[in-house]
Amino acid sequence: MKSKAANPATQVLAKTMVNTRHHAKQLSMSRMKKASSAISGLHDSRFRGRGMDYLESRHYQAGDDIRNMDWRVTARTGDPHTKLFQEERERPTYVILDCNASMFFGTRNKFKIVLASEIAAFLGWSSIQKGDRIGGLTFGIHGNHIIKARSGKRGVMGLMSHILKTTKRQPQEQQANLDEALKQMRTVIRPGSLVFVISDFLNLGEDGKRHFIQLRKHNDVLAIKIADPFEINHIPAGRFGIKQTVNHHSTTRILDTRQSHMQRKLADQQATHIEQLKSQIIKAGVPIIPVQTDDLWINKIKNGLANPTPAFNHWLGGIH
Repeated sequence: MKSKAANPATQVLAKTMVNTRHHAKQLSMSRMKKASSAISGLHDSRFRGRGMDYLESRHYQAGDDIRNMDWRVTARTGDPHTKLFQEERERPTYVILDCNASMFFGTRNKFKIVLASEIAAFLGWSSIQKGDRIGGLTFGIHGNHIIKARSGKRGVMGLMSHILKTTKRQPQEQQANLDEALKQMRTVIRPGSLVFVISDFLNLGEDGKRHFIQLRKHNDVLAIKIADPFEINHIPAGRFGIKQTVNHHSTTRILDTRQSHMQRKLADQQATHIEQLKSQIIKAGVPIIPVQTDDLWINKIKNGLANPTPAFNHWLGGIH
């Protein structure tokens, strides 16, 4: 019996992610650097720049920062010594990817998870292209998992391989909170990193703002909002089959949008979600680049990276 061919619109495929490397070549290093500068310029920070690696210790000299004293060498030799550091050559870039069940949905072109995986791979190829390391964190139906940042092709291939594993559907699936993913990332990330959060942000909890603020104190952070037009625009009147998984049990129900009260309810839910994006992410000093499943996403990401500040407001103006 012939196996059913994989559908690139509904399934995350290695070939699709690998092919994004051709688009990454068009993204210049200067544009990525400009994006980092634009993000940094949105807020004040006590530390900005790449991580610092220990180089050596030498005798203390007048004017040295007392916070860099090497107390072990000082105690051993009896003479005050201070630590010297050098800037990290490769900047770590991390992709936090939402793999919750809500991402496995789409009415135009492809599922949200397929779009998100393509963007994650694209950012991975772009990062190693300019000599940086790429790592990540996936959260969702398979739980939370860290991908160690590595340089070169090995780094981006490791990221894509992990995404393939954590986007395979299974009978029993977990539901993971973005707040916990942000908290976990803070425990492993090095100061001066560039962090992209790719999500529909439907699993953003009440502590999201606090974790975003803590994460961006020493790092550049940018959010990429994934959406389907069905979720954003005025929902047409009709009857739609909706599959839900609650406590490992799948059920199918009918969403009847022909009734005015249901239209009002959905509109209210969307308005609440938009306000949450503003209060939890924008007010935390993190810019949002919105991308929909029917967009030419390469252009949206490139333009957003070049000038991330107005991208969200432009998207809001287009919602109807």
